[in-house]
Amino acid sequence: MDNIKNFLKRENIKFNKIDLYKKAFTHSSYSNESKNNDESYERLEFLGDSILGKIVAEYLYKNFPGYKEGEMTLLKHHLVNKDFIGDVGKKLKFDEVILLGVGERNGELAFSIYGDLFEALTAAIYLDIGYDEAKEFIFKHINSKAKDIDVESLKDPKTRLQELLQGESRGSITYSTKVKPNSSNKIFVSKVIFEGETLGNGQGTSKKEAEKEAANLAIERMVR
Repeated sequence: MDNIKNFLKRENIKFNKIDLYKKAFTHSSYSNESKNNDESYERLEFLGDSILGKIVAEYLYKNFPGYKEGEMTLLKHHLVNKDFIGDVGKKLKFDEVILLGVGERNGELAFSIYGDLFEALTAAIYLDIGYDEAKEFIFKHINSKAKDIDVESLKDPKTRLQELLQGESRGSITYSTKVKPNSSNKIFVSKVIFEGETLGNGQGTSKKEAEKEAANLAIERMVR
């Protein structure tokens, strides 16, 4: 419990109900071994996911007036996905705070758990000291990074290529994709064609991957 209290003080979270934060950092392996029937973070994680989404959406709406709905959706998805918040949780050193069962203590903490804990902690803050405090925590660790992210880089290459070409012509983009002949593993090759001209070629282990690479190379060619 001391590790949790020290973490909260370090983050300047003026808590009231320490048991909520203990729950936010309780892994199911610890819960299963507990004689006190300690509840794991999973229910708090469920609530925190919704609170995080709401706070990020509100921030983007108020602070990015020039962004269209699709751009806000892309940026929101990036900011709340488990990879992004997992990185934040790792920087916050959740592995030093989490309560684990005996069998889990010697191994490295799974990366996905860092994101789970971030959501659970968000919910604990919200339930304990309110929405504004949860918003402050989210702003410090998530929203403050939004302005450093190029939303164009988040778009699917095929979407970006479509947008680039729409400004030049009403012509349509087509992809010609087939399995590479005589490949021992199933490799797909694709070319993206616009107004009869091949703009880029790509390959990958799936049709989708090959078409993305072809679109990326077409974008690079156009930018050059």
